[in-house]
Amino acid sequence: MLTIITTVIGVAISALLLFLVRRDRLHVSHGASWTAAIILFAGLGFAPGVVDDVAAIIEVGYPPIIGVMLAIIALVIKLLLTDINQTHLKVRQDRMAQKIALLESELHAMSQQNAGQD
Repeated sequence: MLTIITTVIGVAISALLLFLVRRDRLHVSHGASWTAAIILFAGLGFAPGVVDDVAAIIEVGYPPIIGVMLAIIALVIKLLLTDINQTHLKVRQDRMAQKIALLESELHAMSQQNAGQD
């Protein structure tokens, strides 16, 4: 019964992620990481015993903790990448605002210069 439940969950999550990537709901730059996530979810869905085998190899006493640990690591990496991207966008936005202010200042100076010549 556990295999059926994990297979259904794995296939459902894989289908959802694939749908979101194909419909451009997720940015293209994240496509490779989401494709890896799709393959991982589908693989674990069809073969949930892999976690137990890996746990036995690396001598972990409670196999489900591997999944929890990997999920926490993935979330931390995702949060870090999101913060880096958000910082990049903020810097870009600030630079664009500065350029617009400079252009407005030059336009204002040019319009005053043209008004003085008339």
